[in-house]
Amino acid sequence: MSQYNTRQKSRVISFFASASSRAFTPEEVAASLPDVPKSTVYRIMKQLSDDGCLRKTGTSGRSAVYQYQGKDCTSHMHIRCKACGRTEHLDAATTRQIEALVFTDSGFEALDSTVFEGLCSECRRRG
Repeated sequence: MSQYNTRQKSRVISFFASASSRAFTPEEVAASLPDVPKSTVYRIMKQLSDDGCLRKTGTSGRSAVYQYQGKDCTSHMHIRCKACGRTEHLDAATTRQIEALVFTDSGFEALDSTVFEGLCSECRRRG
């Protein structure tokens, strides 16, 4: 991670760490941290993504969506609810099975973890 850890950077990291099962756009983070300038939120999120602390998990409209990344986050796939944004980690065994099926079916080898989008059981019930 970058050598400087400002108060604003710490606030952004704490925001993501406290909601590690969710993914957020920079706009959502800026709205949740009104005392941190929006441009600073964007800059910090890019830096944290470059450093591996945050992971881009997709897009929402025209904005990238980022999630806090733990040390083992790159070794498995994720599932994200398109309605509420809740993101869950698939276990490593399930990830390996999916990768093997994709390779057998198409010859593609997974080089990075993937995010599957759908609707969680709670949002389907509300539907």
